[in-house]
Amino acid sequence: MTRRPILLIAALIATLLAAAPARAESRSLCVYDPAGRAGDFFHLLQDFALESSTWGTELDLRAYTDEETAVKDYEAGQCDGVVATGVRLQRFNPFPATVEAMGAVPDYKVLAQIVHTLATYDSAAARLTSGDNETVGFMSAGAVYLFVRDRTVDSVPELAGKRIATMDYDAAAPAMVQRVGAIMVPVDLGSIGPKFNNGDVDIAYMSSPGYQPFELWRGLGAKGGILKRPLAMATLQVMIRKSKFPADYAGKARTYFDAHFQDSVTLAKKADAAIPAKYWVDIPADEAARWDRLFQEVRIQLRDKTHAYDGSMLSALARLRCAENASRAECAEHKE
Repeated sequence: MTRRPILLIAALIATLLAAAPARAESRSLCVYDPAGRAGDFFHLLQDFALESSTWGTELDLRAYTDEETAVKDYEAGQCDGVVATGVRLQRFNPFPATVEAMGAVPDYKVLAQIVHTLATYDSAAARLTSGDNETVGFMSAGAVYLFVRDRTVDSVPELAGKRIATMDYDAAAPAMVQRVGAIMVPVDLGSIGPKFNNGDVDIAYMSSPGYQPFELWRGLGAKGGILKRPLAMATLQVMIRKSKFPADYAGKARTYFDAHFQDSVTLAKKADAAIPAKYWVDIPADEAARWDRLFQEVRIQLRDKTHAYDGSMLSALARLRCAENASRAECAEHKE
């Protein structure tokens, strides 16, 4: 064979090698979904995994029905990323967790606005990194409501002396329980349903998607109700170990989750609508203002005394609330 054909063959091989797609890296993601692999959130993350593969990173999604185990496995290095509620991830970075601050996000519209802000502005996105942990996505996990076994308990003073099922890893809930003079009964996601349904507690708080799987209608019975004023907006947040992913991965992921945020909101609103109308308890305007004051006192306490809430996030959320409704009493006070 002459030198020219050899050179042509070598050039062809080089061209083919250059055109061949690079082998995708594989990374693992511990995913909490109460329904495991069959859950709606897990399915949404499967769509994200398909998109991630086009960026050169394959995701091995590992389903967990126990949130604490998922987070512990991430912390132990068993997974390169984790999907869990903001309150559960609070210890890694309070800034994104503060999205779930008590009473700070009144509806899905404001929640969508803060998610878009975090995905759009570099100055905000920079706060989503703490050490090697970076939050790269948010999904709505539904509005959190107070479930009461006695629907006549619908005001702040009436909470005094009541037994409230309280997630002991949630810094906000114990502070609220103490402030209103109620009795804290420690629970986790595995025990909150049985304790409420069996009457071991008078009140429980839960996001709307939890109504069905935790069978909370059993605890509501004929006399119970759900206070129609969100205590908070729950989120599922995607956190990754930054050093394990390409430098541009986080930005791409946040843009993706922002663009698809309404998919999770649709699921949350569907869960709201699935709760029978007979259980909802409307809160009068004057009592709603009292709830707002209580929530603000708790937020300020957790910002100033325990630093569980991030002050800059609270300020951003306050601006969004006041942009939506400037008549809110807090808008003239500027306490957050």
